[in-house]
Amino acid sequence: MSMNLDRQGFDGPVAWDAPGTRSAVRRWRAWNLTKFLGWTVLWWAALYVTVALLPVAAVVPMVLVLFVITFVASRALGRVARGMRIRRILAVYPWRRRHGAVRIDQGKAVFVLPDPDHPEKTASLKPAAVMFRSWTQEALKDYNEELWYAGDPRFACVIAKPGLRGLDCLSRPTAFDPRTDARRKGLSPEARRRARAIGARVAD
Repeated sequence: MSMNLDRQGFDGPVAWDAPGTRSAVRRWRAWNLTKFLGWTVLWWAALYVTVALLPVAAVVPMVLVLFVITFVASRALGRVARGMRIRRILAVYPWRRRHGAVRIDQGKAVFVLPDPDHPEKTASLKPAAVMFRSWTQEALKDYNEELWYAGDPRFACVIAKPGLRGLDCLSRPTAFDPRTDARRKGLSPEARRRARAIGARVAD
């Protein structure tokens, strides 16, 4: 099956049915689950050392260590949970590719992608804080390869390097955060339908 990476808009088979997509998602899930389990094991090991082996004077700094491990593990768990969103996006949107989509803004990666309703226009997606460090490092090294993406940058996109490496998900706060105003203007009926299919918020 062709991935039709050079098409515009919403045309083409959904990304989930494209060759290699499902195995790439399985690898992504396995890697992030492994990281979460690794941090969990480390937390229990640190707790055992704190309670059973260290003197009382060392407990306070070890509590800080446990807090940091808890924070990192919770973020890893969040990434595992985000796998469901990735799955939904890939089941709704086709893969596309774009050269020069990764830009730098104040030392951080920004992804500039075409508006599916108006391909001559673009929309920008920024990674969440403390995330996508590998993408930022690539961009700072003048990353100039094509970007693969599936989604609508006005809501959310799954991104990947060629060959489905570096799989991850970007989203706008307005797409899923009920504390923000849902997008209302500039959306075709098809864009609205697909956005709602991934669970994004769309104003009537």
